[in-house]
Amino acid sequence: MRPLTTLILALSCFAGAAAQESAPATGKSDIVVIGKNDREQRERQIRAFVRDLTDTQGIDPVARFDRDAVCPAAVGLSEAQDTAVTARMRRVAMSAKMRVAVPGCRPNALVIFAQDKEELVRALLRAHPAYFKGDENRPVELASRPGPAVSWYLEDVVDRNGTSVPMNNQRGYRILSSTDTPSRIAPTTRPMIVASVVVVEYRALAGLTTTQVGDYAAMRAFTRADPERLEKLNAPTILTVLEAPMGSEVPPTLTHWDLAYLRGYNAISTDRFAPQQRAEIGRAMVRDLESVPPAKE
Repeated sequence: MRPLTTLILALSCFAGAAAQESAPATGKSDIVVIGKNDREQRERQIRAFVRDLTDTQGIDPVARFDRDAVCPAAVGLSEAQDTAVTARMRRVAMSAKMRVAVPGCRPNALVIFAQDKEELVRALLRAHPAYFKGDENRPVELASRPGPAVSWYLEDVVDRNGTSVPMNNQRGYRILSSTDTPSRIAPTTRPMIVASVVVVEYRALAGLTTTQVGDYAAMRAFTRADPERLEKLNAPTILTVLEAPMGSEVPPTLTHWDLAYLRGYNAISTDRFAPQQRAEIGRAMVRDLESVPPAKE
């Protein structure tokens, strides 16, 4: 972790000044928020929320942290702010009922704060290509798009027993050694998130607390959620916090919708295809949100 930290701080020419000007204020907050009590409307919104946030390739199963306990880490702000963001991400993971590694673990959910996300990604690719294993060009392409943040994921493919399915690089496909019977209900293999990287530019942090930043980072690092896919929805989520106009109302913390999604996402059956898994997440969200009291006007 130390060489990577050194690289990031060297890249950020304004790592001191910019971080001090734009860095979030350290703040503590419970995971609380907002919700509408109209069941029918809420269920329609939930289905759209799950559909748009749950990124899959066709009917391929949803990828999530499954093999190893999650180990969040933040770098690029002051030491106190990095520690606060990391602690918040750990708290969110525990609230979402994910397995969380002990402090001092090797990070596999990394959040980097930088002056320029595209410059950071290119330098990281040169210095630490292992963070891009399998698809070196994709993160660079994503980082070149407008917006203050980018995320990508290192994945493995496993069989029904959770055993890695090796890739034959010469032939370009994976070799499945198990004798599982193919099924239209249960996939023979599934993707698994091994590590995630989120890069956030300093300019997006003005006016935010470390709680808000940590919650946003957790949603992106622990799932494949992308705020761009929610542009047409009006669902309450922390994912809107980076690009909301200055002075506009934003969630002060992870919303009930966000936490319900995280819990559902990490409780899905691994032996199902994406449509069934999205339905499971939706049902779990409905159950969780039914226990949330209506928001006070």
